[in-house]
Amino acid sequence: MHKFIEEKNWEGTAEALASHAKDWMRLKGFGDPSFQPNERLIRDYVARNILSKPERKGKEAIFGFEQLVQFLACRAMIEDGWPLSKISQDFQVSSLEDILKLVPGEATQNEALSLIENFKEETFEPSAKISASYGFKKSKGRPTEHSEKDESNSPSFLQRSRESYETRADIKDVLHRLGSDFGNVIREDFTAYQLASWLVLLIDRDKARGITRQDAEDIGRGITAALLNRSSLTKADRSSYTKQMKDLAMLDDQLRNREYELKQIHNEFQAKEEMLKSDFENRQYELRVLEEKIQIKRHKLAEVEEKLREAGEKGHSLD
Repeated sequence: MHKFIEEKNWEGTAEALASHAKDWMRLKGFGDPSFQPNERLIRDYVARNILSKPERKGKEAIFGFEQLVQFLACRAMIEDGWPLSKISQDFQVSSLEDILKLVPGEATQNEALSLIENFKEETFEPSAKISASYGFKKSKGRPTEHSEKDESNSPSFLQRSRESYETRADIKDVLHRLGSDFGNVIREDFTAYQLASWLVLLIDRDKARGITRQDAEDIGRGITAALLNRSSLTKADRSSYTKQMKDLAMLDDQLRNREYELKQIHNEFQAKEEMLKSDFENRQYELRVLEEKIQIKRHKLAEVEEKLREAGEKGHSLD
């Protein structure tokens, strides 16, 4: 069976990454079978900082194992209901080891760590192995949070990273046992307003900083409506809503694909239109040249006819 560890040296263009990732999604059995990633989606994920920037080799942008792991983990998280903004935030502060654990079928600690260590040995210089504990190449990776000096002075750094790694590996199963609808913990920062001993209002911290009077009034009306609403969403309704959100995310991807295809068709149409326009202009030019030649021929013919007529008149007068 094809093992993921064999991909450590894989490289390819954005189009090749899209095709290869689709093959791995099929092998690992997750994602909508109708979903078809493409070059435009890959570049969109790079712009969102979900995929790290590719290396430049001449005029080509070359992707590798790191971006393959990030793409597969991203698609798995989307399937769990995560929005792209949260995925981007998480990936920017996560090591490659952590991201690999999010890929379905890569949750076995020993195999995952073996894969990452193998990847590091193939990728990094010996002196850089420890400082690259996030698993990224210096030339294309995101900045690490610890310098080489910090790590050498902190023997427990790798141990702490390993403990965090093991904890994240178990989180999906734990949340499932708790009956959570999410595939991972979602961290949110709230400002709490305690209005009474039995009443606390939580508002997103960023929203609370810039809240307006209109926002406050709308919140009040919303709370009133919620408390008096006798037809609140049931657990089944919430499950249906979560599924709808996943379906919407999938439709959004399909829409992006269709937009890309339409743009390609539009570009092809424009190219053909330009070609036909150029051909038409060439034909018009050839027609004008031909008309000018005909006019010259007609003029010469008229001169010949005139000379013949004059010669005929002279002959007649001699007779």
